[in-house]
Amino acid sequence: MVTVRRKMWISVALVALAMMAIGLDETVLPIGSTLVDQGNDQRQADAIIQSNIEKRLLLDERIYWELLHVQVNQGHAILYGEVRTPQEKGLAALIASTVPGVKGLTNSIIVEPAMTKDHKLANAIWNVLRGVAVLSGNDTLKVNVKNAVVKLEGVVERSIEKEAAEKAVASVPGVATVINLIEVHSTASTGNISQKVRERMLQEGVEVQP
Repeated sequence: MVTVRRKMWISVALVALAMMAIGLDETVLPIGSTLVDQGNDQRQADAIIQSNIEKRLLLDERIYWELLHVQVNQGHAILYGEVRTPQEKGLAALIASTVPGVKGLTNSIIVEPAMTKDHKLANAIWNVLRGVAVLSGNDTLKVNVKNAVVKLEGVVERSIEKEAAEKAVASVPGVATVINLIEVHSTASTGNISQKVRERMLQEGVEVQP
């Protein structure tokens, strides 16, 4: 009997040592949780952190973010892609590092001063879109330019916003074609548009129904 109990305790001790060796002491796991649960929670947390970093980069007008990409693994953020200046590279890292949940950062961004023609065109398009009144505050829009063909993506509340975006992009010198894939997720009427916005839209050539 003593021998059996001794073998049992030896087995328990070996398991405990093995768990400690890989950092999985039983006291680490909350009651009722599993390693699978923790893995899922971490992936969800990483996805939220990545989304928050991307939004902050998108909203900062000092950075040409069109060619930037973000990955997050267990709270460690990795930035890669291209920017125009070392200042933009440093600023991107600074912005990402201040996002809640970021535990570490690897800045693999490449500085490419000689931007291609499409990159310059995309930058000009964003400058125009930022001046469209009905699109103010919309952080879902995406612009992709290849061989002067522009693809627009994102979500708006009204069809007139989709039309305004396309018209603004088409007015940019150098744009050959506009593929408008923006989705409209609301059927709100134009009657709710303020007079100021309505006048701005008319100035931009967007037809507004009374």
